[in-house]
Amino acid sequence: MSPKAAANFMRFLAIASLLSALVFALGAIGDPTGILSQFLTIIIPGSEGVGGIATPEAKVGFAIAGGLFAGFMMMLLLITAPAIEEGNAAIKRASIYALLAWFVIDSSASIAGGVPLNALSNSILLILYLLPLVWVKAPETASV
Repeated sequence: MSPKAAANFMRFLAIASLLSALVFALGAIGDPTGILSQFLTIIIPGSEGVGGIATPEAKVGFAIAGGLFAGFMMMLLLITAPAIEEGNAAIKRASIYALLAWFVIDSSASIAGGVPLNALSNSILLILYLLPLVWVKAPETASV
């Protein structure tokens, strides 16, 4: 994958993920779209969706999760994608470490909390986020 294509793919993923972060943040005030409830009923079988956890603690959890995820996606959009395009190996490597830290902590906590399907969805996201970082062709160096 060319650096330009990989960077554009990362931009697409980050923007799409920003939209999902907003859906999570909206969980703090309810679920006006119904998307969050659908997500929760899929990953937590038998769940009542947002209505089943409409406590102040859950609402602030949605706000925090949405905000942190949005911030993470802004980093991928504004720092990682340009770094891919420029061939900046240090930022690409740091982005891989950040993604792995997110994946290990979020997925382990999800499994420990009895929601293993979130770990599965995290696995799919991890693969998507890593693709432009590992499939990008290194910029060709000029021969002397």
